Amino acid sequence: MNSPIIIRRFVFLELLTTTLLATIVLTGVLLYGNAVRSHESLFQALSLSPGLFLELIGFLVPYSMTYGIPFGFALAVLLCFGRWSSDKEILALRSLGLGIWDWGKPVFSLSILLSALCLYANLQWAPVNRSHFDQKMEEVLWTNLNAVLEKEGEIEFSIGDDLNEESGASLQALGGSELSKVSISVGEVRDKEWENLRILLFGEAGDLLSIVHAKRGIVEKSEEKARILLELRDIDVESGDSAREGKSSDLFVSFERWNQPLVLDLDAGEQTRSYKRMGFRQLWAFSRESEDKGQKIEARSLLNKNFALGLSPFFLSLILLPLAVTKGRKESVSNMALGIFAAVSYYGIGNLFANSASPAVLLTFGWWGPNAICLCLGLPLLLRFEST
Repeated sequence: MNSPIIIRRFVFLELLTTTLLATIVLTGVLLYGNAVRSHESLFQALSLSPGLFLELIGFLVPYSMTYGIPFGFALAVLLCFGRWSSDKEILALRSLGLGIWDWGKPVFSLSILLSALCLYANLQWAPVNRSHFDQKMEEVLWTNLNAVLEKEGEIEFSIGDDLNEESGASLQALGGSELSKVSISVGEVRDKEWENLRILLFGEAGDLLSIVHAKRGIVEKSEEKARILLELRDIDVESGDSAREGKSSDLFVSFERWNQPLVLDLDAGEQTRSYKRMGFRQLWAFSRESEDKGQKIEARSLLNKNFALGLSPFFLSLILLPLAVTKGRKESVSNMALGIFAAVSYYGIGNLFANSASPAVLLTFGWWGPNAICLCLGLPLLLRFEST
């Protein structure tokens, strides 16, 4: 076996091992950040079942890996080749007549393999698993809601924190004013029906506006969101001030049913649009067939973003390799700092191009900007290093 093959195998194995370690660490950090954003629901899942908690965490792993893989590869290239360059090992290879295209082949080969994995993760694996995560979270919210009602008989929501504005608007008609808080107590909880409900509606100043009594409520869970539609039957509504003071109510209304269901949307934040949770084929079809022009542009932009980020390991390798052998240091901390700077710069430039571009064509292709920069700067650096 000749020396170049042995050298390339050594470089490939060292680079692969370092990439795996860096990817695991970065994926763990990104996973923690994603988990923190849904920490309350995850804690609810943990209280129900540790297995359910681990299942939810597993759904977040592919999304974290879409950034962990390319950024881990960037750190690995800077760490390995920066150290070898500082130790004069690159100079020794060049003295043997081996140019950058010889000992750089493992870098480009690994970058192509990682790009294929990143493409699959960005286009299919991550969005599909994130959709499964959202669906499972809805089940957790629903199960936890019923469990709390069965255990304590009452549950309280804050408008804006626990319920969104749409939910507040659906309840406002019963309160007659802007709401800040809603308290619901249930006598008996069933799967699709709650009996003997009492709903307390509080104003922005914390004052009790209305008390709603209902013999039963027909409960329907939306399939698209963590939303409960509550149809009230046999209803009595009385003024909150009168009830609090123990006087006969000036406002006391009874009717058989409320003309519209009450909306209890348990996700107070902005709901993620469904196309962001689609696999490649569904998203491609949506980007071509959607009647909403704005969503069609955003879907195409998302497709291009996923493709651009998926190919990022290959384009990053073009600029990272010459950067590592010319700017690398013996200290691992310096190489790590340089790798983190390169990764953050790549994402920052892509985000800047995509979000600051007003024409539709720039908005759609903005995420290709960092790849174009890596190509335009990396190839000249590689050629210049080889000629010196």
